[in-house]
Amino acid sequence: MSETITFELIRKIQREEQRVPKLTKLPENFYQNVKAYLDQKRKLSDKKVALESTNIERLIEDVFNRRERKILNQAIITARINIPPENLTKEEKEFFDQLVSLIKQRRKLELNSIFALRKEELVSLVVFKEDTPEFVGSDEKTYGPFKKGDMAKLPEENIKVLLERKIVEKFKVSK
Repeated sequence: MSETITFELIRKIQREEQRVPKLTKLPENFYQNVKAYLDQKRKLSDKKVALESTNIERLIEDVFNRRERKILNQAIITARINIPPENLTKEEKEFFDQLVSLIKQRRKLELNSIFALRKEELVSLVVFKEDTPEFVGSDEKTYGPFKKGDMAKLPEENIKVLLERKIVEKFKVSK
């Protein structure tokens, strides 16, 4: 069902978008119908109608800007916790999906690089109790080969395995 676009309807929608923090429900094909309504108004050469058209444009821009801000905020929330918004128009849904995709991609890249750094920080020194061949560590780097008595800085996950097999001792420094 499509509502007839009027100045009063546009003003009502603008006030509602202003008042409510979530996206409000817009009439079906709202933006296309507003464009058609404005096109009709512009064909008339009346000063009063011209002023009304200018006011409608301002209201529509305000509605658009408010909804855009709400969509941006909701895209961030959805990228984090996967809760989709309600009341998106078809055009806004496409915009929203692109935003969520970009945000998720950025979060994955940035957070993975940060967490990779954090994993690299979890490193301890060990002393090898026996000769040990080269191996790939949990951080996907190659370590070794090591001779008995060699010291090495290794990821914690690898140290655990080597300690269980009694191949290394954790290096202890006394003050």
